Amino acid sequence: MKVTKTNKLVMSLAAVSILSIGLNAADWLSIAGTEASMIKVDGKKVKNTNNKPHFWGFIQVGYQKDYGTVVNPGTNKTPFVMVAPDLDSQSGFEVNRARLAARGMIDKDNKLDYFFMTEFGEDGITSPAGHKTGNYLTDASITYRGVLHANIRLGQFKYPGSEEGLRAVFASSYRNFTTATNQLLLERFLPNNATQTSVGNYQAATTQSVGAFRDRGVEVFDTEKVADNVTVTLAGMVGNGTGLSSVNSSENVTYYAYAASEYLFGKGKGYGTQSLKGFAWYQNGKRRLNNNDYTRERYGLGINYFHKGLRVGIEYIKAKGMIYNGAKDTDPSAYAVNWEYAMAASKKNEADGGYINVAYYVIPKKVDVMVRYDYLNRLTNLNATGGERDYKTTTLGLSYHFQGPTRIDVNYAIRSLDAPNNDTAQNITDNMGNLLSIQGTYKF
Repeated sequence: MKVTKTNKLVMSLAAVSILSIGLNAADWLSIAGTEASMIKVDGKKVKNTNNKPHFWGFIQVGYQKDYGTVVNPGTNKTPFVMVAPDLDSQSGFEVNRARLAARGMIDKDNKLDYFFMTEFGEDGITSPAGHKTGNYLTDASITYRGVLHANIRLGQFKYPGSEEGLRAVFASSYRNFTTATNQLLLERFLPNNATQTSVGNYQAATTQSVGAFRDRGVEVFDTEKVADNVTVTLAGMVGNGTGLSSVNSSENVTYYAYAASEYLFGKGKGYGTQSLKGFAWYQNGKRRLNNNDYTRERYGLGINYFHKGLRVGIEYIKAKGMIYNGAKDTDPSAYAVNWEYAMAASKKNEADGGYINVAYYVIPKKVDVMVRYDYLNRLTNLNATGGERDYKTTTLGLSYHFQGPTRIDVNYAIRSLDAPNNDTAQNITDNMGNLLSIQGTYKF
């Protein structure tokens, strides 16, 4: 497989940065899984004994326009020129997310914390590829904090993993995930009776939500201060490997591991934490198709830096085993779509991807500009036979903040898709176009 100089730069910068001692950024595991031990009252820090529930939420609405060319009018449609999640048009207004949450602590000693969230928007949770799931629950967990140096979290929640997945989704000024995160980590699920289209390859319509970087299980995690302004976070989790579903046909669990170190500059909180953070993560489990258990392995590493208005993020992702291989329109009508997910399940399958993101507040806390380069090399083991697909995207962005995360984002993604050693497929992938996204976020 040919690796471009740009992609080598992504991996090299990430590796060098991770190996540097004393790194750090927002501690998403503690933010989502625990309530603050200390709070400010009348300008003084006091012990948090407020066990009343805190209700909050956010709404994201917007417009997207895909400038790709619909391939071969009169036949089945090509997904990469359609706007997600329904994939039935090239433009449209949307209520992408509408979430309501409740969190707090059950006792005044802050030994039991809870977090619940629902989803009422139209996205991969409620309408993956246009198939309604009827699922409105994203999070439901309880954290026990009575063990020294170990928080124990049970339920359904975000597993410890990629920064882009762990991050609070309303905080990011990008409408869409990077391609590698979207295809390798935002898991799609097929039913056990999926059609085997060839050896190790399956296809079926889905009635289940995307994984949404979540799983059901038990997690043990903790963040400790190891030096002045330096913390270390460790986490391990055992989950069903079923995303937002309780059904585990394989009867195998998925294992997750995570480690991070953060140097805090002393200002900000959440996505606005001013720090330098290095992290690494790993996950491994099995998924069942046609009563065969297939390995799904993922791992990655990266850094995040935010200080004095400058934000830099780098992450590298590697995938082995089961890999999402796109959506297929199976409706014979040129005017209708019936999307099915394709899955390359063989243990020999490989893919890798990553991103570099740079953002800067040109007007502090009001206006920031950003640029993000991301890539995905999918099914690199099939390069010689024409099965590999290489995605490259450069996204330009501008955000205006009314107050904190309440803002308007404008993104313009410049995209390309190559099919090495496959001229027939290249004639199709050349129709990929750029993507304009405008999104408003209101957090309450």
